[in-house]
Amino acid sequence: MTAPQGPIFIVGNSRSGTTMMLRVMTNHSWVHGINEPHFYGTYWAPADDGKAVDKAAARELLTKLITRQRDGFFAEVVPGKFDAEVEQVLGELPAQADRKDVYAGFMAYETRIHGKRIPCEKTPQNIFYIAEIKRHFPGAKIIVMYRDPRAVLLSQKRKWMRKDLGMTGMPEKEVRRLRMNYHPYTIARLWNSSFDAAKRHAGDPDVVEVRFEDLTVSPEATMQRICGVVGIPYEPAMLEVPHAGSSSAMDDHTKKGIRTDRGEGWKKGLDATEIAICQRTSGSRMAQQGYALAEVAPGTWSLLATWLRFPFKLIGAFALNLGRMRNVVNTLERRLKQA
Repeated sequence: MTAPQGPIFIVGNSRSGTTMMLRVMTNHSWVHGINEPHFYGTYWAPADDGKAVDKAAARELLTKLITRQRDGFFAEVVPGKFDAEVEQVLGELPAQADRKDVYAGFMAYETRIHGKRIPCEKTPQNIFYIAEIKRHFPGAKIIVMYRDPRAVLLSQKRKWMRKDLGMTGMPEKEVRRLRMNYHPYTIARLWNSSFDAAKRHAGDPDVVEVRFEDLTVSPEATMQRICGVVGIPYEPAMLEVPHAGSSSAMDDHTKKGIRTDRGEGWKKGLDATEIAICQRTSGSRMAQQGYALAEVAPGTWSLLATWLRFPFKLIGAFALNLGRMRNVVNTLERRLKQA
């Protein structure tokens, strides 16, 4: 079996198992993981295609991408730290390179210096950029992760707690942003948008859809199917991933393997109001994906209080996320679009 012609991209709604999938794929002898560069949306806009980027802008972009990859998502750029490597990648770019060429050069370089053959990039929000990925990277393979939206809700509710569960470097402003982002209706609507964005590519032979629950219940069979689609041989060592990244349990890198205890924690971690709002918002799509609805009876006052908080949460979330978008209108249009 030969390596696929393009990179592999892991996409999906946030907290849907994309990090676990990246760890699994990175364990493959051919694959090098690129963890959340957030190129699309943060560093790219549609108007950038075909527009040559000057050396200073390309140098700045490469510095940011390498810093995130090496030092972590929240790391500050240290002037001069990666200058030699940045200049090397710059020298390998085609003439009149645009921003996506810089991005491609970064991934190719990172993969090569680690002795691997295929870059595997994980940014959940790239689920809204599948068409652009396929245009920019002919031959690319895309792994779409789905997860029960109630489990996503619980994970988003607790995501800010990752700071005390093994994640290093999370600043207080990120904790505030994560707490402001959480509202059951917002999370359910974003899950719907992700679902619809993925389903627009259903049947594409380069796109493989995976339920997080299937990965945890039948990891070997699920990964064999994925490997068949992306064009790499299955390796049993892929499944030896550390127990890390949960919003509900402390990281434990001494334990390895796919965790099987992450299915229905939402039944205890969410209240009836949260479950009801999620199911009313996403119920028809949940049925399509095989997620059964639970019988819940939320209290009137609890529902009222939750809905009264919504506009304040929405305004706060918009303000705290504004700096993360290169083209605000385009990014919001993609993430809020419903079928």
